[in-house]
Amino acid sequence: MSSLSAVMPARKGILGTPLTVRQSDDKLSAVSSSYEKSRSVGEEKNPIPFVQEDGFTDIVLVVEGKRLHTSKSLLNMSSPVLARMLASPEQKDQREFPLQGKSYDTIHELLYILHPAYQRRVTDHTAFQILPIAEEYQIWNLKQRCEEILLQSLNTEKSVKDDQLLRCLQISDTYKLFALWTKCLQLCAKPNVNLASLQRNPEYEHVSRFLKSMLEAFKTGSTETHRQHNDGSHVVISRRGSTTLIDETNVRKSYVTSHTQTKF
Repeated sequence: MSSLSAVMPARKGILGTPLTVRQSDDKLSAVSSSYEKSRSVGEEKNPIPFVQEDGFTDIVLVVEGKRLHTSKSLLNMSSPVLARMLASPEQKDQREFPLQGKSYDTIHELLYILHPAYQRRVTDHTAFQILPIAEEYQIWNLKQRCEEILLQSLNTEKSVKDDQLLRCLQISDTYKLFALWTKCLQLCAKPNVNLASLQRNPEYEHVSRFLKSMLEAFKTGSTETHRQHNDGSHVVISRRGSTTLIDETNVRKSYVTSHTQTKF
């Protein structure tokens, strides 16, 4: 027997059987290995929220053939549209709720944002993804949050890129975000924004014909541009030198005109 074994008293096992130092170390290694294995298995069982059922699951959203597990309470509190759909006779007693024509990634992101345990922050990138679904499902506080995030992105950047500016202009026009719409037009009217550069950008094709006319008016040499309302009244956009005068009254009138005319 080694000198170490002679000095140290033998330790007792669970059933009173003496354990040598080597046997004890082997036992601890086996326990540690077992723990690591069980932990890795547990992590595999719950890799991503909403992907698997948990204790709060009472509805399964089926999107693009995939399933997202959530609760009716969360959906009912967040959206009056979803609340009505879930309460319909066809869906009332069903556990699975198909969402046709929706993106799996968008709905997954929406659950992250709405769920109080995660409350994922909306970014200037995800705002474009979330705004259409917030509008469709009438989640007005989320729609407002998206507008605020996009406004912040335009305010914080010293030089806004053309594609970001045009995307913000297009989405503000589509979803009636007046503050964002106004900010975009003010930026477009600045002398350092080049109309030809905007027109070459692929995002320009998604801008309505009405807004294209406004942008061209900002950048041409005419002293004023007229826009006619459906009721026969006119909006006058004045220019002084190279600077367009965008005051609150004219912008609001133009905004109303944009949303009372047919989009192209």
